[in-house]
Amino acid sequence: MPARRKSQTDIYVAKTSFSCELDGERVFVTAGERVRRGHRLLDVQAGYFEPADTVVHYDVEQATAAPGELRG
Repeated sequence: MPARRKSQTDIYVAKTSFSCELDGERVFVTAGERVRRGHRLLDVQAGYFEPADTVVHYDVEQATAAPGELRG
């Protein structure tokens, strides 16, 4: 089964390292870390992120065995 593709605008990357308080907890983010669209970090610290410039591929595991295929 081919991998699903997420569009570029679904993934954001931190432009620089920073720390902030998120929901009462101190969070440390390293430059280059990626978050998905809708993540709370984007709500409170959007200025530190930019859309990822690469397409991310997510592997999707097949749920059942194909005819004649043994699953272990």
